[in-house]
Amino acid sequence: MAQVEAKKQQEVKVTADYLPATEDFKKKYPPETVLETIRSDAKSFFHVQDRQERDTYFYYLAYKGERVESTNVALGELVEHAHAAHFSLVEQITAGVV
Repeated sequence: MAQVEAKKQQEVKVTADYLPATEDFKKKYPPETVLETIRSDAKSFFHVQDRQERDTYFYYLAYKGERVESTNVALGELVEHAHAAHFSLVEQITAGVV
């Protein structure tokens, strides 16, 4: 039981907002979770996906107002000793060549 409690305490409460959505994505992750997993889970929650039509649509995470450049980093490395982290899922549209 103590091991279960210790594990729960180590998890990071993650929330992510997405501008058009009325509800935030919320999930707990172990600190070793790579940020790409969180980005993927948030995209699924908000029913969006990276895609290329005429334009290219890419969704990235922002943390403390800054774009997360590497999603191969572990959550624990980004937030360090925090027990919670708030991200924004941001849509980037790159115009296609006509």
